[in-house]
Amino acid sequence: MKGRTAVSPAIALKRRVRNLLSGVGEITKVELEGPFVVVYAKDPGVFMANSAAIIETAKTLRKKIIIEASKPLAGEEEVRKIIMELAPSNAEISAIIFVKETNQVYIIAKRTGYVVGKKGSNINMILGRSGWRPVIIRSPAIRSTFFEMLQRIIVDQSAVRRKNMRQYARRIYRAPLEFSKGITATFLGAAREVGRSGTLIRTGKSSVLLDAGIAVGGGEFFPKFDSPDFAMGDLDAIAITHAHLDHSGAIPLLVKHGYEGIIYSTKPTRDLTALLLHDYINVAHKSGVVPFFSEMDVATFLSQSLTLDYGEIADISPDIKLSLHNAGHILGSSMILLGIGEGEHNILYTGDFRYRDSRLLDKAEDRLPRVDTVIMECTYGGETDVFPPLPETEARLISVINDVIRGGGKVLIPALSVGRSTEVMLAITDAFAKTKLPDVPVFIDGMISDSMAIHTAYPIYLSARIREMIFKKDTSPLTETHITPVKGPSDREEIIAGGPSVIISPSGMLAGGPSVEYFTALAEDEKSTVILVSYQGRGTLGRRLMEGERVVTIPSWSGVRRRVNVKTPIQFIEGFSAHADRVQLLSFLARLNPKPKTVVLVHGEERKVLRFSSLVRRTFRSSRTRVIVPEILDRVRLD
Repeated sequence: MKGRTAVSPAIALKRRVRNLLSGVGEITKVELEGPFVVVYAKDPGVFMANSAAIIETAKTLRKKIIIEASKPLAGEEEVRKIIMELAPSNAEISAIIFVKETNQVYIIAKRTGYVVGKKGSNINMILGRSGWRPVIIRSPAIRSTFFEMLQRIIVDQSAVRRKNMRQYARRIYRAPLEFSKGITATFLGAAREVGRSGTLIRTGKSSVLLDAGIAVGGGEFFPKFDSPDFAMGDLDAIAITHAHLDHSGAIPLLVKHGYEGIIYSTKPTRDLTALLLHDYINVAHKSGVVPFFSEMDVATFLSQSLTLDYGEIADISPDIKLSLHNAGHILGSSMILLGIGEGEHNILYTGDFRYRDSRLLDKAEDRLPRVDTVIMECTYGGETDVFPPLPETEARLISVINDVIRGGGKVLIPALSVGRSTEVMLAITDAFAKTKLPDVPVFIDGMISDSMAIHTAYPIYLSARIREMIFKKDTSPLTETHITPVKGPSDREEIIAGGPSVIISPSGMLAGGPSVEYFTALAEDEKSTVILVSYQGRGTLGRRLMEGERVVTIPSWSGVRRRVNVKTPIQFIEGFSAHADRVQLLSFLARLNPKPKTVVLVHGEERKVLRFSSLVRRTFRSSRTRVIVPEILDRVRLD
């Protein structure tokens, strides 16, 4: 008797899907696209009408199931009529774009809820009646040429992305070759330092990279990709926690040098990462520096991106499932939860997170499945790193602004384009609404306006308070009339020469960008004030000013270095931080139940991390939790 040929996991999964759904309607084929199962039906309306069967099958298989039509059932004009018939006029649909290669119709609207319908009813009806699969995009409340360009790229890449995802699925659903056992984490960056985050998780069957950032404030620029543990060809997936370049900036390098797999993130993280990467290229060119990647590499990153909603579970390799959970740090920021095997070991990688509510975002998610290992940032784990309450921080900001404006000066607030600038702006607009500030112009420079536009395109990721304002009252604090975007150098000259104002400008560490131009112009003005609200990395101009240096040398776009005597007062208000402070870090760990077996502390200056590790050991002594503070290139056994 001849032995049977083993069936691959991919073929076995396709067959099982057919068996489970064969009674619903006629299936023409089943495809695997990335981690998802796509069922092509002759009559998709039959499947839409039997959504309970789809949901039950998805639960049984623990896979996301997408229904597609084998071929379109209606022409483009008829589909337009169907869409406009189902969506009311107040949806404000601005564009309907057809992608024939994928049978997708992109619908761009101001109020997407009206397009989607109750529990997705309109989407199901559009697919069922037309055979075109709707993809809904929310248009931002603020005009952004960058976001418009990004939308065009994403739509244009639809066919390429589908082809890529089918290719990637072969790797996810492969029969694994187990060369060794054990789960390890190798720290390629952000160990006893802040910046260039990169943690490699290996199981013997799979290899996953969590974050790939660049350095802030000097030191080695990239994570240690020359580690013997790291091999590009072995990588099953990359997952990004959030868009800040110290967590995402090395992604184009990996793409450029051969990484061809999936890059997982939320939609806002994908879009904001693209924004920050484009800005990096522009700043490099203006500074006379050749960037280490190109716009083509950014486009390739987008074609390899697969976005997940919070809580959505995806198979990313033969033995690892991934889900993303709100980190409360910036828009779309995530903590990454990896499930190894069949519940054998769960790893939570926090990335940067904040464990208290802010005006912009809800605090980090703490209702999580069992966590065996926590790899946690502790940027603010030092003994004195305890932030004041947010209302107190905001009151101090408004008080300083009032004093400067009354004295006839200007307030320069260097702030991260993504996150901190918006938090500060919300505090200021609230003060305007409560007449706590005089009627003074507020200018936002650099890519802050584009970042704000992306924020308005993803209201579901904002705080509960802002979501209620947008969805129930159709208003938003992100579109305040006092706020004026700066359009170019001529505007900056007028602002500097003009009267009292508030200027919010990147970069937050005065490491480059328009904030340095404003600072150079205002540095000798004793009436004006610089308010630092961001983390100031070692070696940056912001850090030097915060530590008391008052004679500084500043480079310019032309390459000429200018020596400046700083007479303008420097204020540091750190309560706006998007990170967890010492108390929040410990509170988050204490909230986890059962207690983790291992806590690994990263992304903090060495002194702070070591001090905080002692506190964690004392706190978790009774649970016998292992506390580790790795160094760069350390490989730690987790199971």
